[in-house]
Amino acid sequence: MTKDIMTKAAATEKDPLVVQVDPSLGTSLVPAQQTTNGDTEATVAVVLPSLTAEAADIFKLAVPIFIARLSFVGMKTTDTALLGHVSREALSASALSDLWTMCSLVFVSGRILGVFIGSDVGAGNHKLAGIYLQVSLVVLGSMSLFVFVAWNLTGQVWLAFGGDPEISDMAGYYSRVLSFAIPGIVAFGQLSQFFSAQRIVHPEKNSAMLGLALNLILGLIFVLGWPIPGFQGYQFAACPVVTTVVTYIQLIIILYVYVWKRRLHEACWGGWKLDEITWKRVKTFSALYFPAAMGSASDFWRVAVIGAVAAKLGEEEVAVFNTSYRIMWIALIMVGALSGASAINMSLRLGKNQPDGAKQVGFVGVALATAILAVLSFLILVRSEWFGRIFTDDEIFLQLFSEAAIPFTLSLFFMNLAVAIEKIPFSMGRTREIFWMGFVASWGGQVPGVIFCTTYWRADLVGLYTGMAIGYAILVLLYGIITWRSDWNLYAEMAQTRSEVVAKKT
Repeated sequence: MTKDIMTKAAATEKDPLVVQVDPSLGTSLVPAQQTTNGDTEATVAVVLPSLTAEAADIFKLAVPIFIARLSFVGMKTTDTALLGHVSREALSASALSDLWTMCSLVFVSGRILGVFIGSDVGAGNHKLAGIYLQVSLVVLGSMSLFVFVAWNLTGQVWLAFGGDPEISDMAGYYSRVLSFAIPGIVAFGQLSQFFSAQRIVHPEKNSAMLGLALNLILGLIFVLGWPIPGFQGYQFAACPVVTTVVTYIQLIIILYVYVWKRRLHEACWGGWKLDEITWKRVKTFSALYFPAAMGSASDFWRVAVIGAVAAKLGEEEVAVFNTSYRIMWIALIMVGALSGASAINMSLRLGKNQPDGAKQVGFVGVALATAILAVLSFLILVRSEWFGRIFTDDEIFLQLFSEAAIPFTLSLFFMNLAVAIEKIPFSMGRTREIFWMGFVASWGGQVPGVIFCTTYWRADLVGLYTGMAIGYAILVLLYGIITWRSDWNLYAEMAQTRSEVVAKKT
């Protein structure tokens, strides 16, 4: 780094030199040199961290993000395990509830707020970050009304689809109770993004870990009655109540510990500013948010269609598909944490008008994700049985999984690589392009590919995963093209425009 500084200082000998570096990486500012002609205008140069330091910082930031996301998945797994000990009907009802509620939950789950917060903080307009938090609460609060109504229609929906009346009624109850958690889900999600985009990731991590522990403890007590002698618990009726209560406990923890006590919000908070929630800012936020939300919805619906194709292959095949998809999601949590960490730094640097720094951290994040996926893919290919035995010892299951190991591994690799690359245009605010490319790859590539392969080639998991791999490979190609052709300077200027500051060349 010293060599770079001296070279640039010699090249601008008549001007003072200010070197801007990212304080989050443990570096410091080099003071401006005094000139003899009294000129106070500084020449600004950016010294990027080394690739090793960049990778280390991404890993440091990714670990708590990984823990938080794993904890959220753990909560859902805990509910499934608890209901599995209640009855088969209870497990089926919760599955129907989840299938319907997830179709609409995606509309309040888009994580676009972090792009705004990162740009605002990077640009130095910290108070605007607090305003956009309020904008997001207004927009998502409005969407929550639609989601609330949709969840309360769960029972009627499954009856209309010809579902069992008793199971449909149980699914309706489960969703109705969970619908009262929607405000907590929205508020917790937006506050978590508000902090994490500022590289303050421990509030979400600690709250999620405590939520996982409480969900398990309260579930054991109130659902199964353990360890109270003679108490059988409230069984199925208690499970959604516990989940709803835990949701608000997580929110209270963030509000009390990290807002009220530690005041971590103050740097980016100027108080409630209803007059600052202008129509222009709502439109700016919505223009990025809704394509991102629709993209998530499209992804979920695509997986549902592929699951329906798997179900037509046979009971064993759909069981292998559903179970093996958990392996893909575990990999997705790992890659998502890495790409999420790099996305935080990309947004900050774009807001600082440091396009070269944003480009470096984006490509380092993709390289790290690719390396991890390569190792994981190799292990699955050579030891597929090990991964299958994580979930079952059934020999038919293990045989089917081993036969489809190659196309399954390709699907896993390309799916997660697409997620890693996607974070680069996502951090630039290019959610509309991401939506359309995802739509084309999903409904013009993957779904037709799965149907074609299973209909005209092999009606088994090999054909199904081959079609999936083709679709994900197309998506990687599309994302790769728009990322490689990106004008980083342009999107840095656009980030500063969203942050309502005048761009300064660095």
